[in-house]
Amino acid sequence: MRPIRLTPAHKMMASAVLVSLVILGGASVTAAAFAARLDKVVQNAPAVKLGPAPTEDPGTGDSSVVSKDLTDDPAQVGGYWTPERLEDASPMPVPELSIDIVTPND
Repeated sequence: MRPIRLTPAHKMMASAVLVSLVILGGASVTAAAFAARLDKVVQNAPAVKLGPAPTEDPGTGDSSVVSKDLTDDPAQVGGYWTPERLEDASPMPVPELSIDIVTPND
């Protein structure tokens, strides 16, 4: 049986395949490690209950959420906003949100 002789093109292709496999393996290990870290962070996170916000504190009667059923005529509401009132209007404040980013050094 004759020995297999590889041309430079075959050697280059074999090298490219090998490098691709190494990179793919490293990426999969990194993804698995990140997923495990993310699971750990999610398990340690405080539980948050999602649902409608309470409109009034039963103990103090203090309302933290302003709500009102809109029964006004849309034409009257549209007539309220004259060009002068629109010029004097100020935007509502934008809510601020802080996010803690977890890094491997934490």
